[in-house]
Amino acid sequence: MIKIPLLRRVIPGAIFLIAFFIFTFRAFNFLSIANLINILQVITFIAVPATGLAIVMLSGKFDLSFAGVIGISAAVSIYFTNKSMHPLPALLITLLLAVALELVNAFFVVILGIHPWLTTIGTMLVYLGLEKAITGGHYYTADSSFFQNIRFGTFLGLPVVVWIMLLVWLVVVFIIHWTTLGRCLYAVGGNENACINAGIDSRFYSFIAFGMMGFLSWAGSIIYVGQLSGYPPEAAYINQLEVILAVFFGMALSTKGIINVVGALLGAAFVAFLANGMGLLGISSYWIKFMEGLLVVVVIIGNSISQGRLVRLE
Repeated sequence: MIKIPLLRRVIPGAIFLIAFFIFTFRAFNFLSIANLINILQVITFIAVPATGLAIVMLSGKFDLSFAGVIGISAAVSIYFTNKSMHPLPALLITLLLAVALELVNAFFVVILGIHPWLTTIGTMLVYLGLEKAITGGHYYTADSSFFQNIRFGTFLGLPVVVWIMLLVWLVVVFIIHWTTLGRCLYAVGGNENACINAGIDSRFYSFIAFGMMGFLSWAGSIIYVGQLSGYPPEAAYINQLEVILAVFFGMALSTKGIINVVGALLGAAFVAFLANGMGLLGISSYWIKFMEGLLVVVVIIGNSISQGRLVRLE
């Protein structure tokens, strides 16, 4: 008899293998170099914010507002660089803004004790509104050569955006897995009361988690603007479901069944490859969204099963 924790990992693995074989034999040029590079570029849209969401979740919180933070960061960076400001100070201002917006979330969640879902749904709508106020609700074109170089630049045969994603991800992996900060974040998410009794300032580390989400949202905005030479209205919001699916899919692959930043990257790769393969098969984008939503439900239920029963919220 297959144990529940093993079954929880077998299901997403089986989904991946079945989809891989279908796409390999039915989707034209699925394994071509050009298409694989295209998948890598799609992964960058998902993996960076998914890594940030994983950090917030492993600290015991949640964040839906990252889509709005990415949008505002993208819009502000385009605004300043289009006004001939040097990219370095423009990106620095944008970084501080993104972190500040996430710290607003931390204040409401950690200090005021408002539920993360309610808080970040509200701030997401506020941030999306601010994004539209800056862009006018239209495609916001980036004229700066800095973003053009990101879009068309390559290094060792890979697009620059892929290297940005890998660099950011490796830095985060080092922090989470090899520093005291990372261990404390895991501890706070695992048992906050025990951390408080042990003298660990759980509020401080929760603020750090949201601050890191701000940094990764900022990095994500650079990837969006760099790849698209601008920012379409609510582009990150459209991809929000993929980011959430990536985090939970990565959790399902974990041997311990917990949120982790390595799993977030693997989940992002799965989501990008799934969307790409279905697109090559000519499946409508509406059905692709349907499948992604269905997978979110399946994976969350699988992750919630413990000792053969469904774990419910208190």
